Amino acid sequence: MSGCVFRIQFADGRVEERELGDGRFQIGREQGAIVLGDPKSSAVHGELVIQGAAVTYTDLGSSNGSLDAHGRRLSEPTRLTPGQSVQLGNSAITFLRSPSPAISPGVPLAAAPRAGIAPTQAMEAVAAAPAGRRPSSPAPAPPGAGSGAGRAGAGSGAGSFSHPQADVRHSYPLSISSAGVGESLKLLLQTLPFLLVRFGILCALTVASILYLAILLGGAALLSKAAGVLAWIWVIGLLAVGGSLWRFVVRYLLYLIKLGHIAVLTELITTGNIANGTLGMFEYGKRVVTERFGEVNAMFALGLLISGIVGAFNRTLNWVASLLPVPGLDSVMGIVNSLLRASTTYIDETVFSYNLARGDENVFRSSKDGLIYYAQNAKEVLKTSLWVVVLDYVLTGAIWVVMLAPGFALSLAMPGNRGGLVMIVIAVLFAGSVRSAFLKPLFLTMVMVKFHAAVQNQAINLDWDQRLGSASRKFEELKQQAEAWVRPPGRGPQPGAAQAA
Repeated sequence: MSGCVFRIQFADGRVEERELGDGRFQIGREQGAIVLGDPKSSAVHGELVIQGAAVTYTDLGSSNGSLDAHGRRLSEPTRLTPGQSVQLGNSAITFLRSPSPAISPGVPLAAAPRAGIAPTQAMEAVAAAPAGRRPSSPAPAPPGAGSGAGRAGAGSGAGSFSHPQADVRHSYPLSISSAGVGESLKLLLQTLPFLLVRFGILCALTVASILYLAILLGGAALLSKAAGVLAWIWVIGLLAVGGSLWRFVVRYLLYLIKLGHIAVLTELITTGNIANGTLGMFEYGKRVVTERFGEVNAMFALGLLISGIVGAFNRTLNWVASLLPVPGLDSVMGIVNSLLRASTTYIDETVFSYNLARGDENVFRSSKDGLIYYAQNAKEVLKTSLWVVVLDYVLTGAIWVVMLAPGFALSLAMPGNRGGLVMIVIAVLFAGSVRSAFLKPLFLTMVMVKFHAAVQNQAINLDWDQRLGSASRKFEELKQQAEAWVRPPGRGPQPGAAQAA
């Protein structure tokens, strides 16, 4: 083959493959080497520069801009890799394959034909680096890697930022400037609508729970006067109905909201915006979660599997007590184990965020790699997690004190009145809603930011694969599911945070 091959998708539905050799090729609505005939494109829209296997696209000041597959405007010369597409109006051009590697191994990106070229798609192979250490920069993809839009290899299910055979298993960008509390709080405030919706649902559940208990106990008291059996039937029946409704709300509604929130946070962490402003955050979160993971039951089961693996691995760590932020607690193993268990919930949700950022359709494979990355960065991530758990206890206690004060005051003022006790119960329930709606998302964001910053450009250390397998048989189960995964028929690559085709 003497040139690079491109697929051109015209606005009227026609699709054409064209081979281009070295040179500059303008693309436009009415003129240029590639004439689109698309009213949404500009007369001279953009330009392809080809030198060997190196392909660069530049927007030439078009009215509607040139976009990548994630909806981001390409405002500077952009290096294209096989499988990457550019949207021009209602038309698209996809770089299918090149005759040879775009850049020879070991040659820095600055050696490209034009200065200022910024890669927007990750490379499949990574320059050799010792296991567990960060290479200075990723190496380019080998020939044919990434054939097919949004995949690293046909049939592999790997997203454009997922490199399951490389030393560095991911290459998604990061928009965060630090891994501190301030950065996490800033990210969280950008998703305030999610927090308010979650708080509203939790408050509604609190009110419903109070009414439910009143009906349950009141009905049982009335029926017990007639027949004790009727009272027991009433209690058992209402508990069954209430349990089913609670399971639905917690496992489906609140769980989906939480995962959608994580999807939006992940998008902000990696790109700094939500689908380039083309989608609302609720629409984006729902679309990413449902299209990437399908059934809610499958997501829930995967979360339980990851949580079990993390818990088993954490129990093998003999240095955790030294990370405790409160002096003296390291001598009380019960407190150490309690803090470890509490921190586990943030880790499995962080692995979910890694799945989304990496964009791998095979969620079992990216979960496996995410767990290995967690293991090799466990000290740094757990340091943040343990601080978070202690802070959680302190702030939750403060919220309870503030909200319980009116109830205690009423109890002291009116000793014979039950109103004070009722106020205390209500205060406890609402304090729990505040914690779940605002504090827990903040702490989760802190752990997510720490993890993503720690693993950026980091080569995977497969020694931790063996250690995880030794710590938990569930990890071997996860590996088997990763190897057995097959893309469902008719399902193309799924969108996700930071994924580009």
